[in-house]
Amino acid sequence: MIARPTNGSLAQQRLNSWKSIAAYFDHSCRTVQRWHVKYGLPVHHIGGMNGSVFAYVNELEKWMRSHRQETVDDSAERDKNLLLPFLGSSPEPAPGNDVLDCPVIYDAGIARSNELVALAFKMWLTLSPGNLPKISQLFREAINLDPNNAEAFSGLAHALVAESLWGIVRAPDAYLSAQAALRRALEINPELPDARCVEAWLKLLVTRDWQGARQGFEKAMMNPHTSIRGKVGLAAFHVASGCFAEASRLLLEVARQNPLSPSAMGWNIWATYLMGEYASSFFQIEQFHISGFQGPVVDEIEALVAIQLEEPDTQIERIEELVVHFPQYEVLRGVLGYVYGVSGQSQKANEILDAMTRPEVHARTHEPYAIALILIGLNRKREAVKWLEQSYREGSRWSLGFPYDPILEPLRNDPLYRQFMSKVSYPTPVDKDALLA
Repeated sequence: MIARPTNGSLAQQRLNSWKSIAAYFDHSCRTVQRWHVKYGLPVHHIGGMNGSVFAYVNELEKWMRSHRQETVDDSAERDKNLLLPFLGSSPEPAPGNDVLDCPVIYDAGIARSNELVALAFKMWLTLSPGNLPKISQLFREAINLDPNNAEAFSGLAHALVAESLWGIVRAPDAYLSAQAALRRALEINPELPDARCVEAWLKLLVTRDWQGARQGFEKAMMNPHTSIRGKVGLAAFHVASGCFAEASRLLLEVARQNPLSPSAMGWNIWATYLMGEYASSFFQIEQFHISGFQGPVVDEIEALVAIQLEEPDTQIERIEELVVHFPQYEVLRGVLGYVYGVSGQSQKANEILDAMTRPEVHARTHEPYAIALILIGLNRKREAVKWLEQSYREGSRWSLGFPYDPILEPLRNDPLYRQFMSKVSYPTPVDKDALLA
């Protein structure tokens, strides 16, 4: 039975030792320590797993409501039988010492950390915008349990890169955290294949070390654990180089190997759009949705494809409907602003532009490319180029396709755009006729 506090609010009360946490639950220290390791009892550590601890009563209450049956089944006697071989005969820690004087809890934390990493990578097989935040959370929990788990750090770096590519988090913030996680992973294990794979992604998107990225992805493809991520990365490299046929070949191969994840299909739809195969892109989008997949990038590409297949002003209602359903997708709003602009509805285009560029909103804007689209529609080309420059600097996935993106066609002969493209780096272009032959 839980011993209720007699004073102080639940929201503010803090328990500052294993002994006080155990007393709150009316169980032994070992029982609540095992609940922490096995079931995620919310106990916070100071100075690592063997340091002092504290817990908030309101967090303990919330945890108990969702784990009540587990605590009932997990008897104190079972706990004693499990841990006594490691702890000796003493049933409780020595007086005055709230931390077990043995490695069992720490070892259990390492084991649980490895379990969480394995679960996160298993979830990666069905990677989607819906489960990606949970995957990131699992990697972070694994790091909290074992700060020397290199795979947890590299996995977190991978998840952060993916969150940026899908527009879930701002690219500069995601890449900064991903680089820090990658450094820690390589400090622990310099040869970890997964870390080297995410290193290739950061070379592709942040430092634009194209050849380093390509070599990293090709090496990742040779390792069974990183093969799929390596193939998707190499396909992204081929998109940046204009080699869409090779990109599509790799992505279709990944889709066959990993049919439950929409990631490769989304990349392939974009590559097909950049190639100018709009009818094929639209067919793939239909198949994507019929298969039950959802995703911001594909919905945004759908809008881009629609205005290439038909006159933009005929697609206004359709794109408005998409924006109503997915107001958080910034490129969708950018395409709608573009369509308003080229259709003579400049007031509506400017309303979207103002909403996306207000100072208090812009700090949270994920995708400068979306703002550039509206400015292109309004024929404000010089301003559009500045936002494209920012998109490139921030490592947006859309920036990989700038040399080939059909919606940027009005800028091709603009001196400022040509100057911008002369300063930035892309892999050596591949002759398009040779690709389509």
